Amino acid sequence: MICGVGLGPGDPELVTMKAVRAMQQADLVVVPQSDVTGRSIAADIVAHYVPAEKIHMYHFPMTGNRADLDIRYSALAGEMARWANEGKRICYVTIGDTPVYSTFNYLRDKLLEQGIVTQMVPGISAFSAAANARSLPLCEKDGSFCVIEMPESVAELSALLERFTSVVLMKVHKRLPALCAFVRQADLAQAWLFQRISLRDEQVYDLLTQVPPEAAGYLSTAIVQGKPKEG
Repeated sequence: MICGVGLGPGDPELVTMKAVRAMQQADLVVVPQSDVTGRSIAADIVAHYVPAEKIHMYHFPMTGNRADLDIRYSALAGEMARWANEGKRICYVTIGDTPVYSTFNYLRDKLLEQGIVTQMVPGISAFSAAANARSLPLCEKDGSFCVIEMPESVAELSALLERFTSVVLMKVHKRLPALCAFVRQADLAQAWLFQRISLRDEQVYDLLTQVPPEAAGYLSTAIVQGKPKEG
């Protein structure tokens, strides 16, 4: 069995006890990295709990090319399947919560194709950490919220705000200018951008009163809320 472990948003203290136990009991902890220099938020977290000799770094290129990524997922799944068949206990870690926009979702499919059983250990999601950081309720009784990737169309965002109390936007990144433009013309109660939430250099921007730099879109989550309807 291979275990996908959610590490939470970045603060090592937000890793669950179950996640720590899974990593410490593993023979190998596979850590994805997108930076060829070896920098990795996930690696920094894992290093608090696991000795260096158990950590196996694996590079995923920063690309939107699905074919290139598919090759990398297949290659890693093959390596992990071989280790598992040798009797090794393997963990694959991911920032945030394992089922939410994580690389383990793609890797899991490749492992299942090879007959490898997987399980997941949940982690605290970035949007949950962000809402807690501002003491911001996402929904209360009779309310609702949704979590989506920042859409290309602001019309879609307007429609979502008609349906949901709160809209959580992941993967803001290059679409931050469009989000800021939308906030300026929409009638919103709140609009927050959380960059690198829970890390030492986190930044929080009130989009109703501040214009963040474009670079703030990287590793960011936004939460927007419309004004309550009258009557």
